[in-house]
Amino acid sequence: MNLKGFGYILHRNYEGVPMSFHARNGTEFVGLRSVIGGRRQVVYDARTGKRVVLDIRDVSATDDDINLALKEGINARNVLGGVLAALKARNIDVDFAS
Repeated sequence: MNLKGFGYILHRNYEGVPMSFHARNGTEFVGLRSVIGGRRQVVYDARTGKRVVLDIRDVSATDDDINLALKEGINARNVLGGVLAALKARNIDVDFAS
């Protein structure tokens, strides 16, 4: 699959492991993607069609910290709220993408 036309790629950590997760019930997804220019974004998708994109504003945030936040958040009852809380707990500043 060629994703070059989309302007972003699914982010992989330093070991080449994709940083994306599906909820156990299969209805929600969170992942980290890299946008052209090096910016990173967290993407939340729900089967209902709801999509939220968060810009990682903290350029010093490590892949490991973001990965841990995504893993923690995907297991929360409210996945999006869990991801936001986990990022905040790690002092990773995000903003809703426009």
